[in-house]
Amino acid sequence: MPYKHPKISYGLPADSHNSELTSEYIEDLQMAIGIKENRRIVGVRFFFNKEDYDACPDPQVSGKLAYCVMVKKACEGKSYKSRLQNHNCDGGTTALGLEKSNNSIESGEEYFSYNLYGNRGAARRMRQSVDSLHRLEADTYGILVKPLNEFISAPDVVICLVNPYQAMRIVQGYVYHDGRKPNFNIGGMQALCSEITATPYITGELNLSVLCPSTRMLCRWDDDIMAAGLPFDKFFPTVEGVIATINTTDLKKYKEEIIKRFAARGKELSLTLNEDYSAD
Repeated sequence: MPYKHPKISYGLPADSHNSELTSEYIEDLQMAIGIKENRRIVGVRFFFNKEDYDACPDPQVSGKLAYCVMVKKACEGKSYKSRLQNHNCDGGTTALGLEKSNNSIESGEEYFSYNLYGNRGAARRMRQSVDSLHRLEADTYGILVKPLNEFISAPDVVICLVNPYQAMRIVQGYVYHDGRKPNFNIGGMQALCSEITATPYITGELNLSVLCPSTRMLCRWDDDIMAAGLPFDKFFPTVEGVIATINTTDLKKYKEEIIKRFAARGKELSLTLNEDYSAD
């Protein structure tokens, strides 16, 4: 480790967070792409020690839930912190670093037993491609999952449950500033725990997921729902990019709906209605 002088302040506070500004950006994104109010944008924070976890005032999960169910409940307005004993899905606990994996899982035998892969080699390759915090040296002590606008300190990951059009708009907003395409990690396996939480946390980039059979069964997501996950530090510029690309991307009828949504919240959004891909 580099030497750290006890009398020198290094950079900004790690948890510096403007919750009011975050709420404004959340509202703007919801209105810009039409995310329903009953499907709230979710934040996730990792805890790596007992002290920080215990200091978190949110209630701990009573009993056991799958991680994706915790995310679904957060979409509905609930807040939960949890530890290993509160989870009942080992796919989620390993992906989130709450426990180590085992030989049956890492060899691909567990995946192969699901009859989702044609041979053991394919199952093992899929398993090795699944981003998982258990492979890193630090263990996760606990996690917090709740609506993004209720975070007092900065979360680590932002999760949006969206339809394909909304996912497209988030991608367009994400690439607006620097034009770099994200390298999506999609396999239809461990969708919310790995693809949408662990992957953005590990890579620092946006990821999309078409979800997986487990979360679709446990959470009863609508058939047209998919998910987007990104690091919190990429959330503000992504929303700014979404707003900046409305004029070019959206059809007149969508722009009119967007203007009405903003007006209903007392906000004015100046759009050019006759400029879009359908214009002659």
